Amino acid sequence: MLKRVVKTGTVFFVILLVVFGITVLFLSKQAETETGTNPATVRFTVARGESLLTLGERLRAAGLVSGKWPFVLYVLKSGKHRSLQAGDYSLKGSETIPELVDRIASGKVIPPGVRITFPEGWTIDDIAGRLSANNLPGEDFKKIVNAPFPKWREHYAFLAGLPAGQSLEGYLFPDTYIFPEQATGELIVNELLKNFGEKITSDMLTQAKAKGLTLHQWVTLASIVEAEVRTKEERRQVADLFLRRLEIGQALQSDATLRFILKDKKFKYSVEETQTASPYNTYQNPGLPPGPIGNPGLEALQSVIDPMPNEYFYFLNNPETGVTVFAKTFEEHVRNKAQNGL
Repeated sequence: MLKRVVKTGTVFFVILLVVFGITVLFLSKQAETETGTNPATVRFTVARGESLLTLGERLRAAGLVSGKWPFVLYVLKSGKHRSLQAGDYSLKGSETIPELVDRIASGKVIPPGVRITFPEGWTIDDIAGRLSANNLPGEDFKKIVNAPFPKWREHYAFLAGLPAGQSLEGYLFPDTYIFPEQATGELIVNELLKNFGEKITSDMLTQAKAKGLTLHQWVTLASIVEAEVRTKEERRQVADLFLRRLEIGQALQSDATLRFILKDKKFKYSVEETQTASPYNTYQNPGLPPGPIGNPGLEALQSVIDPMPNEYFYFLNNPETGVTVFAKTFEEHVRNKAQNGL
């Protein structure tokens, strides 16, 4: 009887070892190959003195790792549990656990400073307001971008063709930035311009030239497209529509340019408002306005050099749903306006 009990216990123990081994192998494989579910880059704080289990669970909840246990197992197997450093990190779920652990173990923390995001299409005034709200020199920034330093034309090649008297509207690339708490207006402007220069490639400039556009004209049209519609497909359609209007000398008649002039967010303008005297009024002046009406993002810029061919000449945005409605003829456009409360 005793022998049978011992034998049964031994078999059970062996089974446990096998199950444990298989589990460890599975978790190890998961740690090496699987990623988290959150594709975005997020700010994540590793607290001083927190346990591996707590850290693993928080990473899992944030979608940064595939599971708590694969994370814990990898850290222990790699011997990096003593190397993890507290601090704020920029992490994303598309990284594997080894990549994420290496970042935390090497102490690649987010540098101290003020983190600010400037959305696509924002104007100089919008950016300056957000800077001031974060205790950064918004008014100083505004003065500099409205009267750019001459030295920047030499330092940034893309500004060489900037028309005299033009501000830097359109060239302040929308993105997320981290500025020192004591950042000057000049430093902030330099960072935004540097980012624009890094995003604009020689191939993109060649494509713009093939469309008959200078860099300034390209950025100007992209800023209007950015302000008019929201989806990638619609931007490419509207870009093609505007390019064809420019080609035949038809006024763009962009409400976005009226919003820029009148500094409001209306969807519908009166006949009197469309007659507002301004070189930026594309109802009264054919062709492009003197410069951008905001700072376009990469998608809007690309839509102008890679438009979607179509036969439309008119469009509107439903004020309730934001849906864009296209028309081939003016008569169809008039009907669309009536049907959409415009």
